[in-house]
Amino acid sequence: MKLFRSTLLAVVVALTPLAAAQTLADVMLTTAIASTLYPGVRLPSGSLRAVGAGTAPIIARVPDANAWTDWEVYTATGIVAALEPALMNNLETGLFLDGFERVETTPTNDGATVTTRVVFAHADGRRALLVTFRQPRELIWLVARSR
Repeated sequence: MKLFRSTLLAVVVALTPLAAAQTLADVMLTTAIASTLYPGVRLPSGSLRAVGAGTAPIIARVPDANAWTDWEVYTATGIVAALEPALMNNLETGLFLDGFERVETTPTNDGATVTTRVVFAHADGRRALLVTFRQPRELIWLVARSR
């Protein structure tokens, strides 16, 4: 009986990575089928950039907005907002690869909204700004460069 349990345990341990790979393949296939059958339902891909007149009031929420230029406004809602750590890590990694380093981080809490302001500096004097507005089911982030 002990030999059977040991063998069974060995088989389960050996197949665990295969099970995870199979699950990933199933999720990818299901997503591909769903996007083919229901083109209106899409998973977030590429840019979540917000454009239009609605961006001006968001930019106005930044206290020294006039010191920055080339604003880009992005938004994520629902379950995608939970990806904030990955989204911000991706953005910061891009800035780090361009030679910027984080020089200032200022978080503030205004009721249900948590605002985080991050300033990056480059050795040549350029600066970049990242501001996030986080609510329970919504994430808005802005990036800009100094004037």
